[in-house]
Amino acid sequence: MADASSMHGSILLPALLLALLWWTLAGAGVGDWVAGAIAIIAALLVHRALSSSAPSLRLHPLGAAAFIPWFLLRAFQGGLDVAIRAFSPGLPLAPATLHYRIRLPEGGSRTLFVNTISLLPGTFSADLSGDRVTVHLLARTEEAESTLAELEGKVGAIFGHELEPKEAAP
Repeated sequence: MADASSMHGSILLPALLLALLWWTLAGAGVGDWVAGAIAIIAALLVHRALSSSAPSLRLHPLGAAAFIPWFLLRAFQGGLDVAIRAFSPGLPLAPATLHYRIRLPEGGSRTLFVNTISLLPGTFSADLSGDRVTVHLLARTEEAESTLAELEGKVGAIFGHELEPKEAAP
């Protein structure tokens, strides 16, 4: 069992970060901090419960730094694509589904990958079954699968995963 000093140390940083976030969002008013203290304690209890039952995640800062601008650009492109299609009825819509085999291991990296798919232009992750995700597309494009592979590689880099090469389609 962990001693009290290591337990206090492991909860101090998250508590400080949550307090800083609360102060940034709600301000320094005493009334705000009553609700803030309750929210911080609840978040710390959830954090402790999850961190004791889940394997630790080792994130790679360079992978995250490469992912963030790529993701922001793709999310912007996705929003722009949907807006253009909504206001230009002449643009072709050819809904399709794509079944993509995920190379990431189960856990946080796979969850982030599947949830991020829906923010790419014209995509929605509709189903996850084993190592396959079904992706709904507004219009099937040649680069749809390569974009998913690129996203998967970037998510893998955040978690330090080396992915096997993508198999060629039959």
